[in-house]
Amino acid sequence: MDPLGKIIQWIAEYGIFGLLALGLAERFIPLLPSYGVLVAIGIAAGNGEWSVLAAIVGTVTGSVSGCLVFYWLAVSLSEARSYRFLYWVGRLVGLSQARVDRTVVSFRANQRTLAFVMQLIPTIRLISPIIAGLFHAEAKVFSLATLSGIVLWNCLFIGVGYIAEGFVPDANASTLAVQVLVVLIFVELGAALIWRWRHGKHH
Repeated sequence: MDPLGKIIQWIAEYGIFGLLALGLAERFIPLLPSYGVLVAIGIAAGNGEWSVLAAIVGTVTGSVSGCLVFYWLAVSLSEARSYRFLYWVGRLVGLSQARVDRTVVSFRANQRTLAFVMQLIPTIRLISPIIAGLFHAEAKVFSLATLSGIVLWNCLFIGVGYIAEGFVPDANASTLAVQVLVVLIFVELGAALIWRWRHGKHH
């Protein structure tokens, strides 16, 4: 049984427009695991459903479009409203207004790096445009950094699926997606431990 494979077969009937829609849907429907969908798209590319370039361009365009929608919705709030919302969230998690203010300053000083890195973290990548909008990140900086992060993310998992299809013809997209998730969890856990270790050394 391969539910992801079935979805991709249906999407393939619509060509590049199907890829655009899937990239956009990934932003609005969290139930669709992007890494799994991208792996399945890579497998389909290996089967000749579309070229790797078309797969990357289509999904990146859809995903970036979804990001920009959420960013502009969040940034459309006035700065005063954004701060009130951030202060309210801060109180919920025990942060003082001064701490929230320092966080905003830190975010704006490192917005390019943060916007890029957040696109490489599952779940966080879905809410990163809202975070950037609330912090009133610069549109150009946010857009370029987000585009770079999405390109890297999509290329990685589409590439995994494409290569897997070359080594294992008729690969099961759903099974491979689960295997990729396990590897991804270990990689992210390792990265978090390394960051905490390095951060601890500096403090």
